[in-house]
Amino acid sequence: MVGKNTTNRKRDLTFLIGAIVILILTNYIGSFVFERFDLTSEKRFTLSETSKHLADDLDDIVFVKVYLEGEFPAGFKRLRDETKEMLDEFRAYSNGNIQYEFINPSENSDKKVRDEIYKQLYKSGLRPTDLKAKNEDGFTNKIIWPGALFTYKGQELPVQLLKSQIGAGAENMLNGSIESLEYEVANAINNLTTTSKSKVAFIEGHGELSDLETASLSDALAEFYMVDRIGLNEDLSSLTERVMIDSTKAFKVSAKYDAIIIAKPMNRFSEKDKFILDQYIMYGGKVVWLVDPVLASMDSLQKVDVSVAVPLDLNLDDQLFTYGVRINTDLIQDIQSVPIPIVTGAVGNQPKTEMFPWFFFPLLTPANGHPIVNNLNALKGEFVSTIDTIARSGIRKTALLKTSAYTKVNSAPTRISLGMVRYEPDQAQFNKGHQVAGVLLEGKFESVFKNRITPQIKEANEINFKEISVETKMIVISDGDVAKNYVNKRTGEYLALGFDRFTRQEFGNKDFMINAVDYLCNDNGLMSVRAKTLTIRLLDKTIVKKDRLKWQIINTVLPIVLILLFGLFHYIDRKKRYTK
Repeated sequence: MVGKNTTNRKRDLTFLIGAIVILILTNYIGSFVFERFDLTSEKRFTLSETSKHLADDLDDIVFVKVYLEGEFPAGFKRLRDETKEMLDEFRAYSNGNIQYEFINPSENSDKKVRDEIYKQLYKSGLRPTDLKAKNEDGFTNKIIWPGALFTYKGQELPVQLLKSQIGAGAENMLNGSIESLEYEVANAINNLTTTSKSKVAFIEGHGELSDLETASLSDALAEFYMVDRIGLNEDLSSLTERVMIDSTKAFKVSAKYDAIIIAKPMNRFSEKDKFILDQYIMYGGKVVWLVDPVLASMDSLQKVDVSVAVPLDLNLDDQLFTYGVRINTDLIQDIQSVPIPIVTGAVGNQPKTEMFPWFFFPLLTPANGHPIVNNLNALKGEFVSTIDTIARSGIRKTALLKTSAYTKVNSAPTRISLGMVRYEPDQAQFNKGHQVAGVLLEGKFESVFKNRITPQIKEANEINFKEISVETKMIVISDGDVAKNYVNKRTGEYLALGFDRFTRQEFGNKDFMINAVDYLCNDNGLMSVRAKTLTIRLLDKTIVKKDRLKWQIINTVLPIVLILLFGLFHYIDRKKRYTK
């Protein structure tokens, strides 16, 4: 008996020493070899190679203040926990150069101090969310700030962590926000650490939106790009530059700007200006086309009861057709639309107004999960037309924006009257289904001037005409107002792009435009991170309610029973082994 106990002690001691040696060796090897294991099916905790490189390349600390601390519902706690885990992942690859702090901006009991903190957060670029919370006295409104401030070398960048989506349920909205976490963190780091900015230009000279009408977008882009406004003026050097490369007077041609934005032109393009745009594209330039093919305006409806929307001749049809799209001269009416105020009477001397859906202002939603529009809020459209894609060899076409399924298409010329809102729509007429309003084109484009210019022009060294483009891309939107912010004509003040002054809602116009320019200009793979999707694994509420008692018993009683059974079998086993 004594000899057996001695043998057992030696065996246990051997196991203990072996475990200690293995532990020491594992830690020693781990100090040289770094690896993380993600056991989730969708690899939700695995960073993309782009994100890893961004974190690894940091040469100074990025400090993140996350304002998601405090008492709030489970959904926001989940967003907080996921944000913490995402920051931990980035920190693991950053050699300690990513640090963070979670802050409760509402913890101070002094209302004045709290309001001052709120003002500072708002000035910094964060936006609050009103939350209805239940307490002992009923319900109360609670303000939370689901955002973060990233700081790097004295620069500060706000990031909104909660992504609003019109019509999306709370769970879907939170899931979309969690899906976007890696991109938001990586994009913030990229924007803070990038030293050389890409160049973007708004085109002028054809009645495009003014600098005030695009001020909100310009301000947003100026944080990450060098933004300019340029008139073509039939000048061949306005968008491309030519550098002599040898004594034979041969030229190397390159695009001056990484991307240009053509925002709602109203006047006809000359053939020479079209040639300048065409050759800019041939040499790798990227374009965001925001084109209204039909002339329709709310200003005219304020003056007359009935207005007529007529086709607008911009002389761009053949050019866009050659590249692979056709913007049709029609207007979409959509039951899913933005409301506008209509005067319905008077109360005393004051006009009485009510909000009515204005079917010519459709809500444009993502057509798929492409990185430009993934988890994007709906856009506000104004007098939107339909787009058709044309078969073109080597051109990849991706729909970006679409209407709802309840649409009606009116060919121009067509009558428009505010009186339309007073009548219930005949849903049988709104049967045209989803209509595409935004398309991404990628590939090698053929010049619209191929076989149209003289041999002298084609062979001239100072022009360097190119028939087929290098690999490039463009985005075509059939609504010029997507990039237009509201401007108070009396004061010159303007609202944020996408903010509707009547409904007080903020639509996704600004985010879409920034994503579009980012996708065109940045080839570092960062935009692909936006396509990451996570599976929502929600409990079936019907089954939960029906089988509530059963699952409560399973979750509370079964673990205790298993522990007791394990203890019983362990006791019996020891008794058999040590009583012989």
